[in-house]
Amino acid sequence: MNAKRLDVLSILTYSLLFFTVLIVLLHFVFGFQYVVILTDSMEPNINPNDLVVTRPVDPDQLRVGDVILYRVTIGNSTYRITHRIIAIENTSNGYYFRTKGDNRNYPDPWQVYPDQVIGKVVLVIPKIGIIWYYTPIIVLGIFLFIIASIAYDLAWLLLEEEPIRPKSRKADLLVLRRKKIKVYHHRR
Repeated sequence: MNAKRLDVLSILTYSLLFFTVLIVLLHFVFGFQYVVILTDSMEPNINPNDLVVTRPVDPDQLRVGDVILYRVTIGNSTYRITHRIIAIENTSNGYYFRTKGDNRNYPDPWQVYPDQVIGKVVLVIPKIGIIWYYTPIIVLGIFLFIIASIAYDLAWLLLEEEPIRPKSRKADLLVLRRKKIKVYHHRR
């Protein structure tokens, strides 16, 4: 029974480690972005608390109907928005994208230029965004638990009294032998 539980825990641990390395590798090496959707603008295809995975893309390869992640500055704030391309407009200076949320009746009031595009949506993972959003808190909690466990073990080690060392068998035999000698000596 213990071996089975150990095997399941090992598989679970290695799987978790594999997925963590994969996520970090995709982000830092290949530039993938992970975004938690906060609004209902893309319902029913992408819902609030869904995790959206985007990959970098050359803006020249984007077509009408693609869902993209882009950066837009409104006032002093910069937002990352995930919406669908509904048109590609050409101007004398180049081109820009017109975007719209699937759940909206009107297009976005801004133009999205190629340098604002972060990536194209390649995967939507439903409801995982809740866990992703709280990942820093979960990691901090695990880290604090590990530190507390180590501190407890160290305190236990330092405060524990040293056990009384058992006498060696050789010492016991010598004492017994001396007693026998004394007993015989007094009998005479």
